[in-house]
Amino acid sequence: MQKNWQTFVGALSGVTGAVIWALATAIYQPLMQPDGFWTDSSTGQTFPEVGSNNTYWPRDIRQLAILLAFGGVVLICRTNVRGVVAGAIAMIGWLGVDIWLDRIDVAGGSTATWLAVGGIAIFSTTALAAARVSAGRGGAPLARHLSAAVTAVLAAATMVVTTPWDEPVTNPDQIQVENALSMLKAGLAAMFIATAIGLVAVQLTAVRTRRVAAFVVVAALAAWLATASHGPLLPVGLIGMPVAATLAVAAAREVPLIRLLPVAVACCVALLPAMIILYIAGSAVGSAMTSLADNPPINAADTDLSMAFTGLVLGLLLASISHVMTLPARKPDSLSSDSGPVVNHA
Repeated sequence: MQKNWQTFVGALSGVTGAVIWALATAIYQPLMQPDGFWTDSSTGQTFPEVGSNNTYWPRDIRQLAILLAFGGVVLICRTNVRGVVAGAIAMIGWLGVDIWLDRIDVAGGSTATWLAVGGIAIFSTTALAAARVSAGRGGAPLARHLSAAVTAVLAAATMVVTTPWDEPVTNPDQIQVENALSMLKAGLAAMFIATAIGLVAVQLTAVRTRRVAAFVVVAALAAWLATASHGPLLPVGLIGMPVAATLAVAAAREVPLIRLLPVAVACCVALLPAMIILYIAGSAVGSAMTSLADNPPINAADTDLSMAFTGLVLGLLLASISHVMTLPARKPDSLSSDSGPVVNHA
């Protein structure tokens, strides 16, 4: 029964990812992409129009959707190494196709429909291949923990994607785009969470389920602080989201609750330098993707940060920390191995 449920969640994640990817590619990328020129009224000079901060948010949604589909494949193959490798190869190819489609500027409702069908076909083929090469054998606890924690952190990263407009938004067209982005983010985040839960379901007991649920609530509260506040609580939300998401996965392991406190501290400490490094690296990756897609560069005062890349690397970092710090205590050797040679006193 559990295996069937995990397969269903994995399939739903893949289909959701493919549909959201198609919408972001053919509907919202053309809508948000800068096009044309603007004229400086003071000098009369004409300049190519450039993007502003987060103009390319559809790219983040597209790539996060592909990672969600990859998470569905990982869940279906039960984190088997061969299955994960097969899924990773297919997803890298999908990312390449994504950039190429952006470069040729595909657009339109019918195009979005065909892209959704194509995305579902890619996911289905990959999932079947991953399940076949895994031969029904699940992966090691390390693979399961890393996959679940990365998926949970990607749910948090999804909530950071925003439009380039200052709040409050009053233009009707912009409000429509804002609402669409909210729906896309909600779908991605919900399925990332469901996929993460599916990956750790085999470890859950009644007590651990309550702990996981508690940390999910904390992560949701942090997400609210990060998206609805621009004051001193904003950094709390930005740090709290990925940390609480990581703790939710760690809470599914066989460890006392008190051991999660140093995990939280270590993750918070690691986040400070990691965010600086990933901000620089993620901006370089984002700029390279913009160039490969032949899109106008963003305004020099803004950053072309790739949220999918940043969330993925950050997830791997926090997943590694939490795994090492929640390893089960080593069992003492048996007395027979430590008692030395047996002496016959007869």
